[in-house]
Amino acid sequence: MLRFLQILLLVYIGFVTTTLDLIAQNSSDWQTDTTKIHTEHIQIDFSTTNILKSTENAKLSDGGIQKIDPDARITFVSKQIEVPINNISPFLALGSRFVFSQVTDQPESLLFEVRYAFQSGDWSEWEFVENDDHLTTSPDTLIGTLQFLPSESQFIQFRITLPKSLNGQTIQLRSLNLSFTSPGSTPSTILEEIRQKSVKVPDSRKRIFQSYPMPEFVTRTDWGSPDGQEPSGPVSLTNVTHQIVHHTAGTNSSSDWPAVVRSTWEYHVNTNGWSDIGYNWLIDPNGVIYQGRGWINGNDEVLGAHFCGTNSNTMGVALMGNFEEVKPTLDSQNSLIELLAWKSDEKNIDPIGKDFHPSSGFNLFTISGHRDGCSTLCPGENLYMNLPQIRDAVHEKIGHVFNPPVAFTVKNNFPNPFFDQTTLTFSIPDPGNVRITVWNAAGKLVEVLTDRFYEAQTHTEMWKAANYASGVYFGRVEYEGLVIVEKMLVIR
Repeated sequence: MLRFLQILLLVYIGFVTTTLDLIAQNSSDWQTDTTKIHTEHIQIDFSTTNILKSTENAKLSDGGIQKIDPDARITFVSKQIEVPINNISPFLALGSRFVFSQVTDQPESLLFEVRYAFQSGDWSEWEFVENDDHLTTSPDTLIGTLQFLPSESQFIQFRITLPKSLNGQTIQLRSLNLSFTSPGSTPSTILEEIRQKSVKVPDSRKRIFQSYPMPEFVTRTDWGSPDGQEPSGPVSLTNVTHQIVHHTAGTNSSSDWPAVVRSTWEYHVNTNGWSDIGYNWLIDPNGVIYQGRGWINGNDEVLGAHFCGTNSNTMGVALMGNFEEVKPTLDSQNSLIELLAWKSDEKNIDPIGKDFHPSSGFNLFTISGHRDGCSTLCPGENLYMNLPQIRDAVHEKIGHVFNPPVAFTVKNNFPNPFFDQTTLTFSIPDPGNVRITVWNAAGKLVEVLTDRFYEAQTHTEMWKAANYASGVYFGRVEYEGLVIVEKMLVIR
C-alpha cells in the first residue's frame, strides 16, 4: 500500500511539474511573440534641422528647405538616423509624412528614398518610397507607403530629390515625420489558426435560391487590433452600392501577415490621425480575409476611408501587396471573389453593372478599382486588369439574373437649370415602390422626395429647391432594384 502511494505521489509531482513547464513555455512564447505595438516618431523641421549630411541646390529658410535655383533639381541626404526602438519584432515598419509650406509645384513629384543598416554599418540599396494615395488627402501633405525593414535594422538614412520646377515655381518642404513601428510577432499558435482560415472554395458553391454565405474571416480581436472589435474613435454607417478594390502597395511577402495588418492600423490611426484602419476588409496572399474598420453593433457597413475622399456608399477591400510589381495570387483573388459575391448578393448589387455614385459624381462599375475614382496607380495594373474577370466570376457565383424592365424610364427634369422648382417625370411598367432622393455634389443626401407605392403608369414629382444654394444636384429614382439619376442645376 505504501509503495502504491509513493508511486502515486511521484506521478502527481511529475504531472504538476509538466503542467508548470507548459505554462512557463506558453508564457515565454507570449513574451517573445507579443502582439503589443510599439511606435516612436522623429520629427524633422527643415527650417532648423542639422540632420542633413549633404545638399545640392538647397537652402534652409524660415518656411523650410527650398531651392536656390528654381530651374534646377534639389537633392539632399540625411545623416544616419538611429532607430529609436529596441526589441523589434517581426519587422520594422517605417512610415513617412511630409508637410509643405508652398505647393506651387505638384508635391507628388518628390522622390523619397530610404536605406537601412545593421550594427555592422553595411548599408542596403536605396529603396524608393511610393506615395500612399489612400492617406494623402491634403494638398500640403504627402504620405509615403509603409516600408517593411528587417528587425535587425539599427540605422536608416533618407535621400530626397525634387525635380526641376515648371515656370520658375518651387516647392518649399517644411517638415518630415518618420514613424518607427514594431507591431509585435503574432504568437505561433494564433498564427497557425489564422493561416487555416484561407478560403477553400468548392467548385459547386453557387447559390441561386438562398443567400450567398459570408466567407470565413479573421476578426479584429484575432489579428490583434489594439481597439478590439469596436473602434475607439468615431465612425459612421453607410449604404453600400459600390465595392472598391485596392492594393496596400506594401510588401509582397511576409511570414506574419497579421503583423502587417497591425502595422497598417497603427499607421492609419496614430500617424495619420484617423479613427480606425481605413479599409473595410484586407486579404493576404494566402487568401485569408481580415476584418478591417470596426463594425457598429454588428453592422458591417461602416464608412471607410479609402476612396479619394468620396467614401459614401462604398466598401473598401485591400489585397495586401504591390500589384504594379507582381501578380496577385489566385488564393487572394478567390477570397476577393467570395467576399464580393456575399456583399453583392446581400445588397442586390449587379456585379457586372454600373451605377451612379453620388459622392464621386461618376457612373462607376459596382465593382471598381481605386483608380476609377481619382488619379492613382491603386490597385496596381496586375490586379486592375483582372477586374473584368473578377466581376464575371462574382456574377456567376451568385447566379442572379438582373434583367431591367424595358419600360422603366425617367425623363429629363424640367426646367433645368431652374431657380425655384423642377419636375421629375418617370414611368414604371408594373405597380411597385418608387423612392426619389436628392443628393448634392458632395454626395450628401439632402432630401427624400418620395418613397411609396405607385401604379403602373407615368407619374410626376416636384422638387422645391428654394431653400438650397446654387449648384449641381442629383435626383436618384429607384424602382425594383434599378436606379436612374438626373443631373439638376440650381441657379440663383
